[in-house]
Amino acid sequence: MRTVYPLRTDRLLLRRLVEEDIDVITEYRNDPKIAEFQDWELPVTRERVDRQVARMSTWTDIVPGEPCNIGIEYDGELIGDLYVGLDEHGGVAEIGFTLRAGYQGRGFAHEAAHALITDLIERLGCHRIFGQLSPKNARSAALLAKLGMHLECLSPKSFWCRGAWDDNMVYAMSDSEWRASAV
Repeated sequence: MRTVYPLRTDRLLLRRLVEEDIDVITEYRNDPKIAEFQDWELPVTRERVDRQVARMSTWTDIVPGEPCNIGIEYDGELIGDLYVGLDEHGGVAEIGFTLRAGYQGRGFAHEAAHALITDLIERLGCHRIFGQLSPKNARSAALLAKLGMHLECLSPKSFWCRGAWDDNMVYAMSDSEWRASAV
């Protein structure tokens, strides 16, 4: 299996997170508009981001059983990150995305997530991709649908986040659905 990261798209570079990204990540993860629908503990400290980036210091590729965050770079600047958790057997992957406020609504999340899904299915042989989110996160739900996923389930009061139960939606698709939508 050939490593493809860093991975280029038309406008973006998907790459490992590096030490120079720590302050930017800390800032956008603490932005109330960004953190509202994310499940990380607040506040996000620089030390926590530093540990996360240090764990990724030798990262070169998606590995089954080792969840990771992949930086999204545009014009030499980190604008957000993707989350991918490929199960230990390599068949099922959860994805997520976070973009800095000033870069939302410009197609960057779609472009990055589309490239990630293509890599997971076409190169790594993943047969199922899914994303989990709060029903209140309409923009992310629309993006998952645009990527070809469908609402698979809604589980009321099933996700504990920041001291309260929230509903949880799962959007998903199979590799065959992905390929059929690409025709």
